[in-house]
Amino acid sequence: MRDAGKAHWPGRAAATRRSHRAVRGLAGIAVLATTLVTAGGIADIAVSPASAATACPAPSTLTPAESASTTGVTSTSITVGNVSILTGPVPGLFEGAPIGVKAYFDYINSKGGVHGRKLLVDSKDDAFSSSQNETDTQEAIASDFALVGSFSLFDGYGCKALAADPAVPDVSVTLDSSTNALPNDFSVQPLALGASTGPLLYYKSHFPHDMTVGTIVSNVASAVTQWQGEAAALEHVGYKVAYVDEVSPLASDFTTDVIDMRNKGVNAVDLTALDWQDAAIFVGDAAAQNWHPGLIFSGGPVYADQFISHAGGPADTNGILVGQTQALYLGQDAAHVPAVHQFLSYVKKVNATWTPDLYTLYGWASAALFVQALRAAGAHPTRGAVLAQLKKITSFDAGGLIAPADPAAKKPSHCFVMMKIQNGTFHRIEPKTSGFSCSGSYFYASGSSS
Repeated sequence: MRDAGKAHWPGRAAATRRSHRAVRGLAGIAVLATTLVTAGGIADIAVSPASAATACPAPSTLTPAESASTTGVTSTSITVGNVSILTGPVPGLFEGAPIGVKAYFDYINSKGGVHGRKLLVDSKDDAFSSSQNETDTQEAIASDFALVGSFSLFDGYGCKALAADPAVPDVSVTLDSSTNALPNDFSVQPLALGASTGPLLYYKSHFPHDMTVGTIVSNVASAVTQWQGEAAALEHVGYKVAYVDEVSPLASDFTTDVIDMRNKGVNAVDLTALDWQDAAIFVGDAAAQNWHPGLIFSGGPVYADQFISHAGGPADTNGILVGQTQALYLGQDAAHVPAVHQFLSYVKKVNATWTPDLYTLYGWASAALFVQALRAAGAHPTRGAVLAQLKKITSFDAGGLIAPADPAAKKPSHCFVMMKIQNGTFHRIEPKTSGFSCSGSYFYASGSSS
């Protein structure tokens, strides 16, 4: 926990004062995880994902036989596994993850595949279950060449199986620190405790008088710990964190937080730790209380097609700033980033009714990273050969879709795009045309490696 003298940490049970109007908001933890580059879990049902890291053993020694494995490879195809949450309390929670992988593979297959082989996806649903995630991961390791683009709040439970067979490439955005640390894990957005200072310095320079921050964080140990990393970055650049409330991921009314923030003098609201649905509710609750803080910002979750309309429309959302490590992949950057058009068109071919989201993008980008290594491994790929190529990829941006990170060294990017909501639409304001701003640096909180 943070020092009580620095911030308000109520610690009260959110369920006692909030109306759970619907089962929603579970994605909020994953949003926090993937936007701040953190680990996640689920409230009462699942403090377990947060503790799963302690159950993951040290990786086994890679044997020559394991390295030479061609499991999942035939003369005409290569099959990879994907383990994601597809059903459960929120059906389709991370359905975008395998859709993104399939979309990128379809794009590659349309060009002849890789060394004449078509790429296939063995999609597995862990059904919001830690034990099922472990089982699915074990089955994928036994029958598929690699894991690609998986996304689950329970991926820490698959860590044990990946550690036991360190030749199996796992090219996925993980929420678990122990999985992230495995030598066979490669993420397009690696975990790190901290935050990029670039967006924070941008907010500070444009809103120098709005420096007292309030936020809401999911009440899970790992989410709280990772929020502390961002809080340290905020304080590092001069902000004062005055209000933090730990809430259930199922909360759906933030009126109390709005009132408490206003009473504590908050004039800068950080929505980064909320999914777009909860962020929309918060903005609506603030408008209902006629409270208009000078600065509202997010690290990316509010960049969703539905956010503006659900948050009250232009009147309530104008001026909200979004600093994120992804290009405007919903279409605004298509004219300058060809990969945006490719991403959207092939996702539509896989599922015509699917609205692309962050997890779809992660699936696509993870598949692109895997394919880069697979091609470099040659016409007769083995698991060991692909791992060796993944360890050489020190800069990766998925064709400009994401800010360049270092998957091999597990270092996140500090570069970003700044957006502003104006008249009901998202507008890129920094850099103005394309690319990413790499001003600032990545601030590593105390105890993490730089």
